[in-house]
Amino acid sequence: MSATATQEEFAAARRWADESFADAGLEHARFPLSFRYGDQESAQLLKGWRAERTEDVSAPGRSLGTTTLVTRKTVTFTDPQTGLQCRCELTQFSDFPAVEWVAYFKNTGHADTPIIADIRPLDALFPLARDRACWVHHAKGSQCHYDDFAPLDTFLRLELADELSLASVGGRSSDGAMPFFNLEMGEGGIIGAIGWTGDWTATFQRSAEGLRLRAGMQATHLKLHPGEEIRTPRIALLFWEQDRLRAHNLWRRFILAHHTPRPNGQLLQPPIADSAWGERTTESQIAKARWLKEREIPVEYFWIDAGWYGDGAFNPQSDTFGTEWVVQVGNWYPNKATYPHGLKPVGDALKAMGLGFVLWVEPERAYKGTQFTREHPEWLLGPIGNNSLFNLGLPEAHRYLTEAISALIAESGVTCYRQDFNFQPAPYWQAADPPDRVGMSEIRHIEGLYAFWDELLARHPGLIIDNCSSGGRRIDLETISRSVPLWRSDWQCFEGFDPMGMQTQTQGLAPWVPLSTGYCGQATTYAARSALGPGLVVGWSTRELDMGAHLPLDAVRKLMAEEFAVRKYFFGDFYPLVSFSLADDAWAAWQFDRPDLGEGMVLAFRRQHSPFRQLESPLRGLDADARYEWRSLDSGMTTQVSGRDLLEKGVCIEIADKPGSALFTYKRPG
Repeated sequence: MSATATQEEFAAARRWADESFADAGLEHARFPLSFRYGDQESAQLLKGWRAERTEDVSAPGRSLGTTTLVTRKTVTFTDPQTGLQCRCELTQFSDFPAVEWVAYFKNTGHADTPIIADIRPLDALFPLARDRACWVHHAKGSQCHYDDFAPLDTFLRLELADELSLASVGGRSSDGAMPFFNLEMGEGGIIGAIGWTGDWTATFQRSAEGLRLRAGMQATHLKLHPGEEIRTPRIALLFWEQDRLRAHNLWRRFILAHHTPRPNGQLLQPPIADSAWGERTTESQIAKARWLKEREIPVEYFWIDAGWYGDGAFNPQSDTFGTEWVVQVGNWYPNKATYPHGLKPVGDALKAMGLGFVLWVEPERAYKGTQFTREHPEWLLGPIGNNSLFNLGLPEAHRYLTEAISALIAESGVTCYRQDFNFQPAPYWQAADPPDRVGMSEIRHIEGLYAFWDELLARHPGLIIDNCSSGGRRIDLETISRSVPLWRSDWQCFEGFDPMGMQTQTQGLAPWVPLSTGYCGQATTYAARSALGPGLVVGWSTRELDMGAHLPLDAVRKLMAEEFAVRKYFFGDFYPLVSFSLADDAWAAWQFDRPDLGEGMVLAFRRQHSPFRQLESPLRGLDADARYEWRSLDSGMTTQVSGRDLLEKGVCIEIADKPGSALFTYKRPG
């Protein structure tokens, strides 16, 4: 079934936007935003506020081969008594049945406002017949667990007035829960996202009237000083009908078209990178990169992780589980013991070899005794224990950090800036807020984070930002619009992790986030295929070299060639061929289809304790009237098969090994 939007879906999105943001007149709007002001609810207050509306239609560029018209509407309510202004900036798209908006609150008066509380940029009632089923499809976040990003399904029953509450924990947006959901109501529904890189909450409540959905920051109870303005989380909704899997592919296309970075004007291509620990010498880093090139291991980027900075004594045995890298966080200058001339010699050597340069930094944390804590304690929140939070909400701190990191990128030749964030910021924000300013520290920090990244991207047009945060704990609509998660979970930090975790992460993330990369630390076919994606991070070569062991180069080249051969398919539509499972006696299998190319791939895994040698499954998304060239990347055999047979009879995949894998590609000849 095609993932192209239908006229009915476009009509549903337009109708909802018109009714909510009032084409017919603002006094009739079912405004999908709520808050309390003083001791009154906004639903009553806004009726007496001055209302204004503007509209602009523009063509921002080309999307999916066609010109995309974007309609931007601004709805503004102003309190005539206090001067509080609530402005909602709405965006609609000509190529997707989607609506998104951000709300802003500004004090245009001459005195502090009354308390603004419980701000929910999404507060809407969706009609739902009493006899219709209602499901909320959502997903776990990343918490360094085996089940990171596992899909979840919650059924809401009318007779029990069921309510589901979702929320992040600790101040990072995908810590604990993913800020994405699919609200299935009868034969259609709405896919939604909360664009906020701090703490968010969402509640889904079933009643006789329908389904009430409320979402926003977890805690807001604040006054605004004269001239102050704050923003809310971004909300995006995509309306769909018919098939839920088709809807997720429509969402994937929407994200690729409108919420994916474009370095140098081109759709972001996640890199194939070889990772190296940072606490090594200039000479050893360059030698490892040269070793890769000389042995024709086709990586695109060389990745230097934590440990390159500070003034500690050199420990050649340090790694992720040591403390050397932690106690230097906040000293953002190359360690003279290991990089006496800075990182420029490394960057220059990598550029000469035709390699990109990934560099790890954790700028929002400062460990006790480091440069930031000594020289600019006024820029820090805390400490709590040994750590302080660098306050991106302070303009002077934000300017300093922007200049410092931008200079590091320029001087070192960094082409992929890797930003990590290895502790929970919420306690720092909460401790900093007085009772009448609850939520303000978080708002200012998150606004500062977006401005920081936007400035880096503007100054360095080809730059890629890798968003890590303890492995995948800051994945949301705003971050994926500026960055890509190259390290999805810290679960794979542990030596000998089961590659099955890469499979479950891929299947759990794919419905919501099209671009991310897996990690492979074992030079085996099963492990490498488990990590396949639009990009790939590998760590076997540097680890094996450090240990003086022999790396099976022919096998590595073959595995890397497979990644290059299939990476383009991960930009397409995603179809799981079996249900998601965390069990080691199950199979995992999926199809990625590129209807624009007439090509795709099928990847299947028989896990280590599965008793079944075969899987039979129909494929999806193909042209029934076309013929396809079906090729096994294991045997090299190619056959011709009709699209109708693939759709109706399906494929039979046999895997003898436990664990084992099978990889196929298909394309329309000519």
